[in-house]
Amino acid sequence: MSIAQQFIQLQAEATHIYRFDEVYSFRAAQEQAEKEKLNAFGMLAKFTPWNRPKEDTVLLSRSEARMEPFWFVKANRNVDYTCALQYPISVHNPYAQKVSLLGTSFELARQGDKAKFDLPAEEHCHRKLAFSTFLDGMQRPIKESVLENYCSKYRFQEVEEIAVEGMVKPLIPQQTVIQQACAQLNGQAINAHAIQSDSVLLEEISLYLRPVFAFEFIWSTADKSGVIEVDGLTGAVRTDGQWFAEKLDRLLTRDMLVDASAELAGALIPGGGFAVKVLHKLSE
Repeated sequence: MSIAQQFIQLQAEATHIYRFDEVYSFRAAQEQAEKEKLNAFGMLAKFTPWNRPKEDTVLLSRSEARMEPFWFVKANRNVDYTCALQYPISVHNPYAQKVSLLGTSFELARQGDKAKFDLPAEEHCHRKLAFSTFLDGMQRPIKESVLENYCSKYRFQEVEEIAVEGMVKPLIPQQTVIQQACAQLNGQAINAHAIQSDSVLLEEISLYLRPVFAFEFIWSTADKSGVIEVDGLTGAVRTDGQWFAEKLDRLLTRDMLVDASAELAGALIPGGGFAVKVLHKLSE
């Protein structure tokens, strides 16, 4: 099969940073965390009669209001290709021995009173494949529907930059987001004899930041710690929370994401035998 080099294009205004507005305040979140602090050390600790956490032995160690990232990516792949195949043609004349068509003769294959011949043909095809998904930036198994629900139910605004304070550094970088989109699109089979053109258009790569409050409690008599998280949008409490020590170490701007998208996409080598030739940053 003849394979064309694949182009990856970045659509103009494809990259965005969105920040959700807090629904619950830090103070309200802390009150909820205090109510749940005895559950921060697992079920076994809670139901061990001779050694379990108590109000006076569980103390707040540290707390933070942080912004947790998740990604949205939307892309499509456009492929122009040809398929070489044989069209079976039925012949109803019982006396026919062969058929001439456009200067070419075809012998008939007979089975009983039926006859046919195979006509070689080439189909010229165009296929558009679409892909979109939400990805938790911290590599947790959060369902896509949960992240999508944040966007549909809660207010957010686009920002041009994010200060480093409180911004958790994504464990899934922009490069991985682009790679996953290209891998999903290139993983869909194209039944082709030859591919004339192949391109992936990155329509949207958005970074969403949602508010989360984290409270670390120390169980002094057992020398254990646990983290309570309170979702700043829904108010939901997690008693098995995490403390993300690595924060963003520099100002993050939308222009930085745009430049990174262009640079990273241009460096990709997707699977399936396709090679990236060049990235076009579309400005019109």
